[in-house]
Amino acid sequence: MKFKRVKSKIFHYDFLEKNHKAELTTQQIVGLIVLIVSFAIILILIFRLNLGETTNKEICHNSVMLKAKSKNLAGELDCRTDYVCISGGGKCMGFNPTATIEVDKDNKTQIMKAIADEMSGCWWMFGEGKVDYGGTLDKYQQMLLWDDDYHCAICSMVKFSDDIKVEKITYSEFYDYLLKTKKDKTQTYLTYLYDAPNIDYVKAKITNTKLDVVKGEISTKDKYVIVTGMKLGYYINPYFVKSDEITNQTDCRVFDITSA
Repeated sequence: MKFKRVKSKIFHYDFLEKNHKAELTTQQIVGLIVLIVSFAIILILIFRLNLGETTNKEICHNSVMLKAKSKNLAGELDCRTDYVCISGGGKCMGFNPTATIEVDKDNKTQIMKAIADEMSGCWWMFGEGKVDYGGTLDKYQQMLLWDDDYHCAICSMVKFSDDIKVEKITYSEFYDYLLKTKKDKTQTYLTYLYDAPNIDYVKAKITNTKLDVVKGEISTKDKYVIVTGMKLGYYINPYFVKSDEITNQTDCRVFDITSA
């Protein structure tokens, strides 16, 4: 009888141990499923946010803000020029883009929006004219480090694909678009980029340059840049100009804020 009791206990413990192992295995399987599902959700979110295209702008913006707050203790800015292809479906020949903006090749409005958004991205990167990314304690100290020229950033180099059918956009058309088109619910592109109620205000800001916002024109056959800059607390608002006419059409003289 004693032997039978011992045998019964052994059988009972063996059964419980096997059951316990089975329960652990089930928990492990459930845990793996949860991990796999979570990983899949994270991947979907990353692709939807399209973080790759905004990384350079975010890095630059963060370095600008840090430089401004640290009063020149944060080191150099980490800002790079973007190479943007505005494409009607084709490629920008002789150009290696870091970003491609797809537009309807016959749609002038879409092309102007693409340019306006790139200009807005540039202005945001460098603090919207509200922060001193020279990073010095005061204007006197800034004068010791910088000369009397504006120091400028080439935010974007822009080229159009060969299949774009719109050959020309006058600056008058473009600035009228900026004036009348909402960037967001609270302001137009012109208000955001120039804090300007009308185009005459923009014209007054560039009286000492050759940029003609009335008679000038944008050719989709040429290469353009989006520039901004500052000196001693004064700012150059973003402009879209031919890459070989920056110094004629803006106040930019020294290009040492962005790297290629």
